This record gives sequence, C-alpha cells and structure tokens, in this order.
Amino acid sequence: MSEPVVDDLVARIQALGPWHHDVEVAPGITTAVSRDVEYPEECGDVVLHDYRGEFQALMRSLYPSLEGKTFLDCACNCGGYLFWAKELGADRAFGFDVREHWIRQAHFLAEHREQDVEAVVCDLYDVPGLGLPPFDVVQFKGLFYHLPDPVSGLRIAADLTRELMILNTATKPGAEGSLVLADEGTELMSGVYGLCWYPTGAAVLDRILRWMGFAETMVNWEVEGRIEMLASKVEGVLARRASRRG
Repeated sequence: MSEPVVDDLVARIQALGPWHHDVEVAPGITTAVSRDVEYPEECGDVVLHDYRGEFQALMRSLYPSLEGKTFLDCACNCGGYLFWAKELGADRAFGFDVREHWIRQAHFLAEHREQDVEAVVCDLYDVPGLGLPPFDVVQFKGLFYHLPDPVSGLRIAADLTRELMILNTATKPGAEGSLVLADEGTELMSGVYGLCWYPTGAAVLDRILRWMGFAETMVNWEVEGRIEMLASKVEGVLARRASRRG
C-alpha cells in the first residue's frame, strides 16, 4: 500500500478506538496503532491484547481444524475470535455484543480482512429472540463476571452449545463453590449493568456447567483472579486437550 493509503487506514483504526483486541487489519497493520492515541477517561483502563495464538493453539489441541464447525462468540468485542476461527476453517462465525462501539469495529475489520463473519449488536439476555441454531463451539469469555444474573446468562449460551464451551472469567476470593456479589462501573472497558457476580473458582463453575448438561469439564488454566474452563456435551472431547497437556 502507498503511504497515503496506509496513513488513511491508520487514521481510521485510531478513530474507531479504543480497541481491546490486537487484530491484523491489513498486512503489517494491526489495531495496535491505536496505542498512539490517548482516549477519553470515560473509556476506562484501555488494555490491548493479542489472543490469536493462544486461541488457535487451544482449538488445534481439540480439533484437527474447524472445518465443518460453527463458532459463536458471546460478547465478541471487535470480533477478533470470529476472524481467527475463520482462519481455522470454521463454516460459520457469529458474534454479538451489547455495545455498538465494538460491533462497528467488527464490521470495519470484516470489510478490510474480507472474511465472512457475522456480528450484531445484542444484549445477551435478548439472544433467544435471534432464533439462532446451536453452534459446535461457543465462547463465553470476559462476560460471566459482568452479569447481574450470570447463571441465566450462561444458560442462554449453554443452550446454544452443541459440543464445546470455552468459559473464561475473572474470579474473587470467597467461600468455595460460591458467587461473590459486587458493584462495577459501566465505562466502555467494563460492563453495562452496574451489578455483577464473581465465581470463587472451578468448583462453582463445574457445578453450574454440569447442571446445564455438560458431560465433562476441565480447568484449562487458572491464575490468581482469573480462570478458563472447558466444558463439553460430548464425552471424550476434552481428553484430547488433556493428553496434549500431559
């Protein structure tokens, strides 16, 4: 690309910021160019992450590819995972987010990356009204701990899961197997409800997931204040991950 074209693209990326996912827009240009901009304080703490390698490594440890699979990302942000699922061959990649800011970014990326992904503005609790079919792989990342009723919210996603769910959430110390009530801000990088619940760890999430019909669960990783769990409605899927980690 010529220098004026590059400059224009960078300006458009920065104008659409802040960004939360570091995603390639065009060869050699990613949303990380937004780091050069100071965004308003009301956006909250702006943190930019590159999750592509981690996500694709996880998917490859579970499936030879995503060909023939469908992927749903709940609270998809700018749609980064949708594009990365498509790179792995997913037949359909669909995402939704309650904030129009993120979906504008997803549409911008789809335009420039020329990938067939779907991203719509929708509140999680309104998703049943979309009439979506079940998806083979469902991601529920960075959402559980922003919800005033996380069990009902997770149930919506569980009912749309044909096989695998990736559940990633912040945690807080408390009695084992419980949820901890908290208040939170409603700035861009946070939630929208003002009231939320944090799980204390794997025990409470395992109990909820199994109640929702998942046959097996496992902790993919856990650090202080954060956990990622995998859950499958099909026996044996998680054994692939366990064997590769072992």
